[in-house]
Amino acid sequence: MTEKDIGYERTLNAGEVLFREGDKGDRMYLIKSGKIRIVKEMDEMEKTLAVLNEGAFFGEMSVLDNRPRSASAIAETDTELIIVDRDALLRKVNENPFIKYIIGTLTDRLRKTDDMLKYYSVSNEKIRFMRYLKDEARGKDNGTGEDIDTGLNPEGKEIADMIGLTRDEIRNYLKKLEKYGIVEIGDTIIVKTLKRLKKYEEFISLQEEFEK
Repeated sequence: MTEKDIGYERTLNAGEVLFREGDKGDRMYLIKSGKIRIVKEMDEMEKTLAVLNEGAFFGEMSVLDNRPRSASAIAETDTELIIVDRDALLRKVNENPFIKYIIGTLTDRLRKTDDMLKYYSVSNEKIRFMRYLKDEARGKDNGTGEDIDTGLNPEGKEIADMIGLTRDEIRNYLKKLEKYGIVEIGDTIIVKTLKRLKKYEEFISLQEEFEK
């Protein structure tokens, strides 16, 4: 690897995985030659979101907001990359507070859009809601899988904005989950048992398959 200003080069063989969804994001990438396929787990299947060609850059969101990778990157062909690590990039960004603010704002918007697309890909609205609730609960779980305060307002505006359902639909789904002892509704939504929420989501999925 040859050091170049704020980056260095790396070569990938066709089919080689650069990073996986959920990995720590401490580098961004510019494709010098070749192709990179961006894929994401959706409905327990790996789906291609994009194939990036020479001149494209990617991986910047995780570098800038320090969150895990939202998708995986795999070399579609033999590929040459220029890699910029997080510290080097942030040193450049921090030299100009206005640029830092603009990039931070754009990253927040892109991350929200990315999250929304993940849920909009689920056609069944009930499953879409439960999957969002499950993901939020997992992020707040202390390891027990029980009595998890999601911090979500049961009035549903925040959820509605994220997954494209009406507030009435969300309240109706919550009432059913509360009836089954899966959630508790107070100032926030409490997931009483993550295991039962997963099981109920599986039941609804099977029901949908049976009705096709």
